[in-house]
Amino acid sequence: QAPRQDDPLLQDAVWYFDGSMFDGRWKVFRATGFGIVVTSVDGHLLGFGRGSPPAWCRTAAAAEAWALHIVLDLCPFPPAMRTDCLPLLPTAEAGTASASAANKQRARVWRLIAGSLAGDVTSLSQALVWMPAPNAQYSLGKKLSSGARLTVVDWRANRLVDALAKSAS
Repeated sequence: QAPRQDDPLLQDAVWYFDGSMFDGRWKVFRATGFGIVVTSVDGHLLGFGRGSPPAWCRTAAAAEAWALHIVLDLCPFPPAMRTDCLPLLPTAEAGTASASAANKQRARVWRLIAGSLAGDVTSLSQALVWMPAPNAQYSLGKKLSSGARLTVVDWRANRLVDALAKSAS
């Protein structure tokens, strides 16, 4: 049975997402993938998934932006989100016009993200939080972009979403 939108577990859920690229040295063999993990605040795993972005998402950063698009497409309002892709935050802060400008590498996916946010990507500033990449075991306790400290739940969810993204690429 699927959880209801008013379920307390979903109201405080945190969505983790990641993108990955395999065989980046050889353009013809490049493959990208993404992963999504949803946990409750107290660490219960509520859901997870992985997928492949469109062929035009040819970098790990593009796959990560695609994962953000998928999360926003699945949720009626931007949920609490965590990413280890720092460039997503300043891109969102710069606004829709800048993020989707013709000279920007990931403009195509940012236009889709903007569509999920009624045209305003700056609205992500409250929901989207950067966290250290999962490869650093010593990252526990380090600060997130929100000022909060990285928890064991954050670290474990980020390791899982990283593995999902890699297995999808």
